[in-house]
Amino acid sequence: MIKKVLILLMIGMSSLVLNAALPQKAPITNIEIKGVDDADKLMEVIGIKKGDLYTPEKVQHAKEMIIKALEASGYYGTTVKAEIQPVHESVAITFDVNKGQKIKIDKVTFVGNKHLSSSVLEDNLVNKKGTWFSWIPIIGGGGGTAMPDQLPYDQMRIRETYLERGYLDAKVSEPLMKVDFSNYKADVTYVVHEGEPYKVASVKIQGAVPGLNIKELDEELHLKPGKIFNVKKLRKDLKMLHEKIGNLGYAYAQVEPLFKKDSKNHTVSITYKIVPHKKVYINDVIITGNTKTLDYVIRRYIYLAPGDLYNYTDLEETKKELQRTGFFDKVIVKPQRVSENKINLIVEVTEAQTGSLSGGVGYGSYDGFMVNASVSDRNLFGTGIAGSLTLDYGEKSHNYALSFTDPRIFNTLFSLSMGVYDSKDEYEYDADTNLTDYTVSRTGGWFSFGRKIGRHMHASVGYSYTDVDYHDYTPVDVNGTNPYESYKKSSLLGSFTFDNTDDYYVPREGIYSKINLEYAGLGGDAEFWRTELKFAAYYGMEDLIDYDLIWRYKLHAGYIHDDGYTPVAEMYTLGGARDGVRGFAPGSISPRYIDPDTGNEYIAGGNQMVVNSIEASIPLDMITHNMRLTGFVDYGMIRNTIYKTVMQKGWMDRASTGAQIEWKSPFGPINLVFAYPINKKSQDDTSVFEFTMGSKF
Repeated sequence: MIKKVLILLMIGMSSLVLNAALPQKAPITNIEIKGVDDADKLMEVIGIKKGDLYTPEKVQHAKEMIIKALEASGYYGTTVKAEIQPVHESVAITFDVNKGQKIKIDKVTFVGNKHLSSSVLEDNLVNKKGTWFSWIPIIGGGGGTAMPDQLPYDQMRIRETYLERGYLDAKVSEPLMKVDFSNYKADVTYVVHEGEPYKVASVKIQGAVPGLNIKELDEELHLKPGKIFNVKKLRKDLKMLHEKIGNLGYAYAQVEPLFKKDSKNHTVSITYKIVPHKKVYINDVIITGNTKTLDYVIRRYIYLAPGDLYNYTDLEETKKELQRTGFFDKVIVKPQRVSENKINLIVEVTEAQTGSLSGGVGYGSYDGFMVNASVSDRNLFGTGIAGSLTLDYGEKSHNYALSFTDPRIFNTLFSLSMGVYDSKDEYEYDADTNLTDYTVSRTGGWFSFGRKIGRHMHASVGYSYTDVDYHDYTPVDVNGTNPYESYKKSSLLGSFTFDNTDDYYVPREGIYSKINLEYAGLGGDAEFWRTELKFAAYYGMEDLIDYDLIWRYKLHAGYIHDDGYTPVAEMYTLGGARDGVRGFAPGSISPRYIDPDTGNEYIAGGNQMVVNSIEASIPLDMITHNMRLTGFVDYGMIRNTIYKTVMQKGWMDRASTGAQIEWKSPFGPINLVFAYPINKKSQDDTSVFEFTMGSKF
């Protein structure tokens, strides 16, 4: 007994000595969380930070918050030990976390559902039974792991499922989760009362707003009499009415939906009551967060100025226009109330990395050993002017280029672009393709003048000159001419662009479309007309499924009309990320012809081509949001109707599928492409891995 008491006294004394060794009210010089992958997220919830004064109570609270956060993520039985280490007159704290076990959802039970099946009700839940493919984002549907903090929201999601189908009387009980800690599995039970589905008896708009045509609005409403009530359509109606009224200057307008239910006949009459209040004018535009971009550059993209009448669409378009510049990682545009009829427009921006200075060596899938150096900036000195100098040298190619673009000369709607370049490309093919290797060098320059038309369109005209030199090839005679002979090209250029996307690098909504026109024949040797279309449509699903899935459709089409002489170098080829149809070597998909004397095959190129791509992109990096995983399917077609001796008289088509990692790196956008050719032919040259830099996603 005496021995036991002595041991306890010794433990107590050691504790006193340890506490005495710690500085009283000492500042915390460092905090570290070990044993977890998401330490950064836990740092945000522990309630202490570097510089705070140390107390045992703060450490205990931090331990409890770590356990609580991990339980919310489905981990039970977590233990946290805190090590306090004196550092001179301060302390360093290390939290050693031993994660508990994850609870798996074994079964979800619904009691009382007669009209809607359990599978329909469970579909949108976070806490639901998983499948073997649940881990796959979107396709797998999620589920499997218990997320207790989401249970109240799951209750609301079930109620939402009923409201989307007209069940206005539906009630959902609080969820009951039973956990079996012997096998770490849980059952969740809901009790529901469904009632009957309601049809819409009538929809009315109440409230006079000067300038608002109620009859026209009636036709735009999504809820229609005689149809089953749907809460999603109700929200669309409310949003539409807010936009229409906001565009008339009523920033503080209220739109309240009033319901009159007929429980006997199961119908509902809906009245949208509008209270417009006073018209609101812009008092001032306040720009914050711009550490580089000059104020006047930002203001050129803002559609509301002091004294203007408030306009909802102008406010939304301002945000998109600023995001499209690529100058900013984040843009927030919000009204700040000043009085009953005045607001300040607050424009908060977070500067993006628009410039880069890089150099190095590397190895590419196509170009072999490479040396490169480049300096570029889309926003030189914060003026909005773009400039770049590129020096790339590889085993099979080199590219030296200098370019300059001012999108708003002297802050007007006019633009100026110019550039010079010198490049060389060696085309070497696998032996089984039977293609003849060759090298082509290009030297030239260009300039163009343009003007912005409206908010989303831009038109330009310009001129280019190119000197093309073929060498390291076997001459071939095609109809008395040599398509691989050197030539000079003098061209008149034109372009028309439409862009209403919401971001420069990663658009989630909108359309980008550009038509390029070229007439070669203002002197020089080449004589032809070229028309080229690039089109892309983006659709983000986050508002619908609460997940940042982006669907993309891209089209690239081109047509060349021969007007005397169209060299091979001006023809289209497909293959690779640059030319379209990933999974095939760059420039390898093309009509060919054979030299009857030597039997050698030559790339003829095509004067008509179409490439379609469908992509689905999901986030990989949930912290910085700079990395995404994108699955794709490419389908391209090409043919040559100019060279009469080509082997393929009709369309050649190729398809591929695969995935790419998109990284918005400090050096610019980087794509790592992993592709699989679907309908590969025996003579095709494939490329299952490729990487590109500098292209928008």
